[in-house]
Amino acid sequence: METTLARRSIPAAHRQSTGSPRAPRRRWQWTISGHIGVAIICALTVLAVLGPELVSVDPDKQSLRGRLAPPFMFGGEWTHPLGTDQLGRDLLARIAAGARVSLTIGLVATLLAGLFGVTLGLASGYLGGRSDYVVTFLSDAQLAMPFVIVAIGTVAVLGNSTRNVVLVLVITGWVAYARVIRLQAASLRHAPFVDAARSLGARERRVIGRHILPNVAGPIIVIASQQVAAMILYEAALSYLGLGVSPGIITWGGMVADGKETLLTAWWVTAIPGAAIAVTILGMNLVGDWLQWLLARSSR
Repeated sequence: METTLARRSIPAAHRQSTGSPRAPRRRWQWTISGHIGVAIICALTVLAVLGPELVSVDPDKQSLRGRLAPPFMFGGEWTHPLGTDQLGRDLLARIAAGARVSLTIGLVATLLAGLFGVTLGLASGYLGGRSDYVVTFLSDAQLAMPFVIVAIGTVAVLGNSTRNVVLVLVITGWVAYARVIRLQAASLRHAPFVDAARSLGARERRVIGRHILPNVAGPIIVIASQQVAAMILYEAALSYLGLGVSPGIITWGGMVADGKETLLTAWWVTAIPGAAIAVTILGMNLVGDWLQWLLARSSR
């Protein structure tokens, strides 16, 4: 009872200045999760860039004598640390080769989708009028089309290739940027610093590039960090369905599809590339959530 009365007697301003005991713990949790995400992304980047130097085995080399060898922790040999697939190909070498393809497609698709979506979002939110109507109509029309239908139509017309996969991802990924940036730009259209720049004779292009775009850079970075994971997942799904890159290119989704016939007898052929996809998405999402927390904290 005395403790309760003592806490009530402390002024509210003093209680806020001392800080809640949960705040440091929550800050520590966000920092640890962000560092874990950065570590995962750095490890995947090293594997993708230095894969051929780290793993000297040819990812396409077949050895029927060593087919379906388990990983070393399940009775396999160190010559194939992650085991082999149904054709005797080394899974570690194939994971490294697939990391390069998946990360490249994810980054390129995110960059192009962000460039396209941010441009349309700025034009829609800042200019308004017909620009806003056209961009809103296009975004609603794109959201009404299922992702798989767009992929099937693109592959049926243009065929399987890395370029077509990136095209599908850009077509379906720009809306996330456009809708968020449209709202941000619309709220900043009549901000005092924007009106001041306009009154000094700045052109619309300069106002957007020098005053609007830097103030919406935070949401763009957060969306991009989380969309890279979505692009990698979508690419893996397309490759699994046979709608992705050319059959000769190694991808994680294609590896999962190759191992589905031996899932009950050699689970590692499917589980290892699936785990690579899951870990990559986890790392990207952790970094995205960490950046979002940092931006929210700085805004407060």
